[in-house]
Amino acid sequence: MPHLATSVGARESPAFQKAYWRAFEKTFGEQNSHMIKAMLLSKVKKGDTGETELDRVCLGLRMTMGWLAEAIERTALEESGYGDSKSTDAKQQARAV
Repeated sequence: MPHLATSVGARESPAFQKAYWRAFEKTFGEQNSHMIKAMLLSKVKKGDTGETELDRVCLGLRMTMGWLAEAIERTALEESGYGDSKSTDAKQQARAV
């Protein structure tokens, strides 16, 4: 399952990356987010979509809690100006059919 951000061209965007880490911290809390990030980074040595910490953390979350990984990414997409990711996802699925 690729990043939602990849499909809308946002994965390399600094605005998306900042929004992702804000959403991650908001989801887990300031203290817990650091521990969870470290735990995921120690478990996932290589991301399936790249080598960055974001790739590795996102993959770790998708492997354990896919629904939460998607929610964090959708929040980051919306906060970084990539609009409603649900409607974008639906449009892409419709094109594929």
